[in-house]
Amino acid sequence: MIQKIENYFDFKQLGSTWKIEILAGLSTFLSLSYIFVVNPTILSEAGINKSVVFFATVIVSSLATIIMGLWANKPFSLAPGLEMNAYVAFIVVGTLGFVWQDALGAVFWSGVVMLVINFLHIREQIIKAIPDKLKSGLAASVGVFLMLIALKVSGILAYEGIQIKGLGLLNSPEAYVFYIGLIITLVLRRFKVKGTILISIIIASVVAHLLGIGEIIEPVKVSKEMLSGTFAFNLSVIFNTKIISVILILFIIDFYGSIAKFIGLTRNTTMVDKKGNMPKMKEALTIDGGATIIGSMLGTTNVTTYVESAVGIGEGGRTGLTAVVSGILMLFFLLLTPLINLVPVVATTGALLFVGSTLLPTKKDLKTYHWTDIVVVGTMIPATIWTFGLDKAMLVGFGLFIILQITRGEWKKVNPYLLASTILLLLSISL
Repeated sequence: MIQKIENYFDFKQLGSTWKIEILAGLSTFLSLSYIFVVNPTILSEAGINKSVVFFATVIVSSLATIIMGLWANKPFSLAPGLEMNAYVAFIVVGTLGFVWQDALGAVFWSGVVMLVINFLHIREQIIKAIPDKLKSGLAASVGVFLMLIALKVSGILAYEGIQIKGLGLLNSPEAYVFYIGLIITLVLRRFKVKGTILISIIIASVVAHLLGIGEIIEPVKVSKEMLSGTFAFNLSVIFNTKIISVILILFIIDFYGSIAKFIGLTRNTTMVDKKGNMPKMKEALTIDGGATIIGSMLGTTNVTTYVESAVGIGEGGRTGLTAVVSGILMLFFLLLTPLINLVPVVATTGALLFVGSTLLPTKKDLKTYHWTDIVVVGTMIPATIWTFGLDKAMLVGFGLFIILQITRGEWKKVNPYLLASTILLLLSISL
């Protein structure tokens, strides 16, 4: 039986062992377990019951991660993405005025689009249409968006609607919680402590309570209440033209984000062939899209492959057994529901800012940029800050990239898929 399992996961071909895979699965779980605290806290800002979100997060993350290991044989762990849940809570519900049932309906349809694009084999053309530097710009925009959320929630930046008014209070209790959470995250990450972000949030929560923040918190209990969000989504929201841009944004972030992670996480490993191609990418993408649909049915936002999977891969994990171990550990988080009661949203701000910063281009990346790449990416970031919207940043980046191509006399090189994406973004914003 043991030999059959090793053969199923291609231990020999991928150069791994039981010990490596189990330790890698544990490491990955520890590095991303913060999402089980953060996701319910953030989505509660959209009006979704914390018990509902917690249950949905644990179940869909565990299910998707285990299937990723068994079907795609990849060491990737999946969970609701921070960039998507923040967008839903603070923009779709908080700014655009949709109720959370409508937002989950948009999440469902974005997952459907993900699956349709995948099954129609359009994904190869879409992937080729987005240059690497534009993907980098999109990642940077998402990172800046997360950082803005952290600064807004902590009160360090003052907002009027979606516009920045200026600096807020730098010496408020909320700001102190932010500082402490960020410092702890940086220090623990410097010493490579497992579960850095989770530890940071726990300590920040304690500090928040000591400062009198978040004393009245909706309790999370293992009960039938956890199922109250099942099929609560509003699928008819698709007929509201204003939701089209939301669906498009959720799809683009999820789809392109997954592609970038798949490529980045597997580069220079035994998981890719000599040409750098990753086997079973279609299966991996199908799981990603399918998990988003299931998640919306249970009460959470888009499920995506987590970049923290790099922790397990760094430990040597190369097969789907890493994901299976991580997925099983996720189920045990159901026993820790009382901990969720103690986490106010401000306790997550330090972690949010840190996660956002990891998505920004590194100095090494910048050295490979052409001046036009710097212009495009450098424009997308201010667009994100000014508009507090990822859709506008994408439109600016895609549109500017095409304009620069045309001005250089390279209009014949304009990719029709990229042009179509730009037009769709323009139309969705104008609806």
